[in-house]
Amino acid sequence: MSSLIFLNNLSKTRIILYFSLIIFSGLVFRYIFFPFDIPIVLDGLGYFWYAMDLNVTKAFPTNHDLPNNFWPTLLSAFFSVSNSENFLDYMSIQRNISIIFSVFTSIPAYYLAKKFLKKEYALMVPLIFIFEPRIIENSLFGITESIFIFFVTSSLALFFHEGKKSILLSFILAGIFCLIRYEGLMMISAMFGILFYRFRNKKKNIVFGVLMILVFILVLAPMSSIRNDTMGYDGIFSHVGTGMIHVGQEGILGKLQENNVKKFFPDVGILNFIKLFGWILIPTFTIFLPIGIFYFLKTKKRENFELIIISAFALIPALYAFSRDISDVRYFFVVFPVIAILVIYAIDVISKKTNRRDLISLLFLILILIGSFAFFIVNSIDYEYERESFLISNKIYHLVEGVNASYYPEGAYLRVAQLTDSSFPITSTEGKSKINFISSVDEGNLEDYIMNGKDKGLTHLIIDHKFIEDEDRRDQFLGDVFMNEENYSYLIKEFDSAKEGFSVHVKIFRIDFEKFEEYVD
Repeated sequence: MSSLIFLNNLSKTRIILYFSLIIFSGLVFRYIFFPFDIPIVLDGLGYFWYAMDLNVTKAFPTNHDLPNNFWPTLLSAFFSVSNSENFLDYMSIQRNISIIFSVFTSIPAYYLAKKFLKKEYALMVPLIFIFEPRIIENSLFGITESIFIFFVTSSLALFFHEGKKSILLSFILAGIFCLIRYEGLMMISAMFGILFYRFRNKKKNIVFGVLMILVFILVLAPMSSIRNDTMGYDGIFSHVGTGMIHVGQEGILGKLQENNVKKFFPDVGILNFIKLFGWILIPTFTIFLPIGIFYFLKTKKRENFELIIISAFALIPALYAFSRDISDVRYFFVVFPVIAILVIYAIDVISKKTNRRDLISLLFLILILIGSFAFFIVNSIDYEYERESFLISNKIYHLVEGVNASYYPEGAYLRVAQLTDSSFPITSTEGKSKINFISSVDEGNLEDYIMNGKDKGLTHLIIDHKFIEDEDRRDQFLGDVFMNEENYSYLIKEFDSAKEGFSVHVKIFRIDFEKFEEYVD
């Protein structure tokens, strides 16, 4: 690998061979962990059903509350060429497309890096990105980050090329990534600002800048129009506008939203931002990123400052989400290619101070990759646990009607358990789960929860060991039921996974309301 990177004159053949190797390796590594027999749940399930509805009905759905629909619309095109009757095959298609976008981001990442690094060092950037542990894991979820990062990185690579044709293509791709995730609009505002700053002394080029705005709007217009017709909002400007209202009213004016409940906490957002950003730097970027930023800005090159500014704007949605107590590190993933550039920039600076520049750079690269692999293995999802949780859901689906929503996230498999017996393709209405999930409303004990849940359809309690071990699990009072079931005469145990041979221990209790009322009285 080192012979392919550290050469003064890298031929196109060697570069193509290098990319073939890292893309193939990235695919193989992901397929080693590919969960073929585990369904997509949570966010990915929403995209799955939108794509399936569009595939079956041949019309854009009106019953899905997705902010952006470019990703599931693309998925529907691939679903249409499948003749499988198994829902897991369609979910495998969804995961496969996500994986492909993830590994092929290496190509635009290289061209973006070439603007800021020498060619041989720019080639290290896609290698770091492809094997970043969180990027690997995320690519298996079948959600929007992989395709979003691909189009963002491609757009930036063209934007920094600075030729007018490249900039035109850049804003076309920018329109697409805004259709994938509306958060991209923050990056667009920075890109337009930079573009007009570049052209500030050239009146003729101002016209070109205005043209780019029109091109961007034209890319957004068709899908935004469809969103307005089907959902009543465009999904881009509408959501960004709502966010600005929250910030303005609560963050600046101090006004509360409906029910006098505050939803925006800037101080919490800043603390969570620092904490979670530090977490995503482990293990690959921790040491090198601060060094890279320092020397990157020290050069005082215009394009270096521009890249940092765009990256800062890309992180504004993360700060906003964290201020609303939505602590999801996925908001950081969009800047991972830029972080990789800064890390390699730091390695370049450090290695220049030694007599064995190429060797030192290679050693740093190897250490980073080893750290990434180790982190991924140690922190990877326990797919055997997920597999058993899904199989347990298949067994208990027909036993329950209304259950505690606090059995989460394992309970998400109850939303797809019924699909095992379904012949696809079907619509989301046909495949809807019959189970009702009952949330607690600050009840501090089991009796209050059952009394309040009865009118909402609560019939069963699903309890596992996490109600004892996991402090973040809601309804901790259910842990005592798991440990001391004999003390609750009104709870009739109908299922115990340990007796079925599962290593994941889950118990299902039916609530006998007659006995419960006698107990309460």
